[in-house]
Amino acid sequence: MIQHLWTWLRAIFAGKARRQPVLADPPPPGATTIAPRLIELAKGGNVDAQAALGEHFFGDTEENLAAAYHWNGLAARGGHIGAQGRLATIYHEGLGVERNPKEAFRWWHSAALQDHYGAQMMIAAAYELGIVVEADLEEAAYWVSRSYFGAGDRPEALEFVGAYYESVIRKLSEEQRLRVAERLRHLAETTSR
Repeated sequence: MIQHLWTWLRAIFAGKARRQPVLADPPPPGATTIAPRLIELAKGGNVDAQAALGEHFFGDTEENLAAAYHWNGLAARGGHIGAQGRLATIYHEGLGVERNPKEAFRWWHSAALQDHYGAQMMIAAAYELGIVVEADLEEAAYWVSRSYFGAGDRPEALEFVGAYYESVIRKLSEEQRLRVAERLRHLAETTSR
């Protein structure tokens, strides 16, 4: 499991892996219609409606790439966490735009700061591998720890994040583990107020 995850993370940051289809992927183009009211709300600036359209068009078909970029971009700039994650993926994989790992990192980081556990894992991988940022195992451990603890008790999330978490934590010295634990304790104290 950990070897597969490690290979997949390396491929993602090298731009060689494609997004894996999941049950929540939108149906193929033409399979559904979009409610006119949703389009009206999105055009009127409703961030949730923009994100819904961004998710609808976020797929692997060429004709949807521009719409996915447009709507996810608007929603991401409006602070929508899911749209920020999708926009990061669009930049990272070059889906209809020029591949831009720095922009991908920026949007994943924005979502990670808002406790998106998938984005936190991508930030951890960037720090571990030294991609876009200087390699920093302690920073990677901090972000993968936030991802792991943020996944809660969702089995699918824990299976995905858990192996990577253990892999990174094992590489730390005792002193580094204590520093990461202190940062996490401080974060918990400041966010629980």
